[in-house]
Amino acid sequence: MMRAGLFLGIFLSMAASVAAQSNVGVELDDVTDNRVSAGGFVGQLELRVKLTGSGLDKATAARIIVKDARDDRGTVLADGSGDKPDFFGREYNGGLMTFSVRQPARAASSVRLKGTVELYVPSRDPSATIKVSKALSKLDAPLSSTALKAAKISLTPLSKEGYAATMKSRKLDEKKIEEIRAEGKKRGVPEDEVNKMIELAKAFEGLDTEPTEGMVVLSGKKSDFDRIYRVEILGDDGKPVDVGARSTSTRGEDSIMTMQPNQPPPANAALQLQVITAKSQLSFPFDLKVTLP
Repeated sequence: MMRAGLFLGIFLSMAASVAAQSNVGVELDDVTDNRVSAGGFVGQLELRVKLTGSGLDKATAARIIVKDARDDRGTVLADGSGDKPDFFGREYNGGLMTFSVRQPARAASSVRLKGTVELYVPSRDPSATIKVSKALSKLDAPLSSTALKAAKISLTPLSKEGYAATMKSRKLDEKKIEEIRAEGKKRGVPEDEVNKMIELAKAFEGLDTEPTEGMVVLSGKKSDFDRIYRVEILGDDGKPVDVGARSTSTRGEDSIMTMQPNQPPPANAALQLQVITAKSQLSFPFDLKVTLP
């Protein structure tokens, strides 16, 4: 009887969970149709949607993953290839989310999109929140944390000198340019596209600046930063300090995150990471038909 009761309880719990998840959906809020082509510029279809359903108040962030999109003329607008988009905080834009697909055919009147909505709910997994005490007390050395090690994440806070050395090592030289050209040729990328990529990389180099007073700089692998939703600097009271500007720069597999607090952080400041884990994510399918304006 006890085993039967336990099984029934688990079954009902699973059924309730599935029922709650089935309520989450996507509702169209606005559509911007830019079917234009001018030189190298090609328009796109931009959609703004609202998430509906229960349990959304527990989600810190969400993202829309389009796995298939095509218009009523059969034109494929998205096929699910490429990197997944970043999670977008639920506190922004009243929870509205914007994403885009390729432009429909000129004669198309509707588009059908299929994919998933992913929610990030760190409260579902205790290991999704990692706190590193006195994280800025030792610069230019990887953070020492049992939790980070368990998550297989390695981050290094950089000094001004460490940041300058890292920036110098990332600059494009003739050897790196030739490596880019060789990789592009290997993948069958047209030469003019490779040249545009190189010029764009050079332009981004010009945006690199020296760290300012109080700036916190973290260095690590792109794959590690992809698994981190947010990094917070904690003050003496244990609460996140106000950060006026954040940015992440990636070159190849190396990434640098910069955070500029409104006030210099205390010397013993801790860092708190919200890590995207399997348990902290929920996924819901959607099937949306959009009438074009």
